[in-house]
Amino acid sequence: MILIVSELLDRSTNTVLDWCFNSLNIIRANKNDLKIVSIDYQKEEIIFQFREEFISSKNITSFWYRRGYLANDYSINNNNKDLEYLIYSHLDSEWNEIIRFFTQIFVNNKVKSLGSYQVKDQKLAQLKHAQKVGLRIPKTFITSSKEDLLLRKKNCDNNLITKGISASPSFTFDNISLEGYTELVSSEFIQSLPDTFFPSLFQESIEKLYELRIFYLKEKFYSMAIFSQNNLQTKIDVRKYDDSKPNRTVPYQLPKSIEEKLNKFMVNMGLDTGSIDMLVDRNNDFYFLEVNPNGQFGMVSTPCNYYIEREIAKELI
Repeated sequence: MILIVSELLDRSTNTVLDWCFNSLNIIRANKNDLKIVSIDYQKEEIIFQFREEFISSKNITSFWYRRGYLANDYSINNNNKDLEYLIYSHLDSEWNEIIRFFTQIFVNNKVKSLGSYQVKDQKLAQLKHAQKVGLRIPKTFITSSKEDLLLRKKNCDNNLITKGISASPSFTFDNISLEGYTELVSSEFIQSLPDTFFPSLFQESIEKLYELRIFYLKEKFYSMAIFSQNNLQTKIDVRKYDDSKPNRTVPYQLPKSIEEKLNKFMVNMGLDTGSIDMLVDRNNDFYFLEVNPNGQFGMVSTPCNYYIEREIAKELI
């Protein structure tokens, strides 16, 4: 039995499932589909409820955490909001301990697995780990001071950019969609800031030749170069897609030395899959930006004919 934890609208999961046509016993659990009923500590067995069906972890041969969450339905009705917050905080800690054991059971039972339920977008930790293995990163700092930011911009050889410390914000409010992107930081913008503001991440803007999207799958690299620097709309953030003039993308072979460093980095981060962002500057130096443990890979797989979805299916079957 193959267990996949994902989200209803994730197209990458759909495509991987198309390659699993010979495996009929597959459970694809989206939000609230799968619940933990009980855990037998001695037997190292979990009983799940998948909709109306009960499943033992002993019958699971492959597990892929693609994205999403296991259901942890609990509600508190208390008029004291402070007490309610404290109780929720405690229950969240309890749930996190359960999830840690949940993932360990699959390891102990030697279940084939992909993805990490617990490793999220730890951007600051990623940058430090990247440095430790010898990868270049942009000059990075966090500040909440307007005066400090002005001084750093003055002493910086290149422009500054800012982006989210964790995942980029994306939400809808009052029928308006709000998306967070990487943005240039101008002197005018800094002057408009209050003297102190929420601690924010800033980096030196690297003048790039091209950028790289790399999907990592168990020590294998599927890389694509994106020539985004020639389009003002995508020059700073490629996610500002220009549908009328799409960026040129081509398959790319990473230097062996970069692959070795990236592999060491991924092992240190506890990741066996992930979508890595890098860029190459005008001196042909490689810069690590970040890795999304649950990032999309169709944008690399399809234009480069890598058939990554087939390779993931092979790992699960």
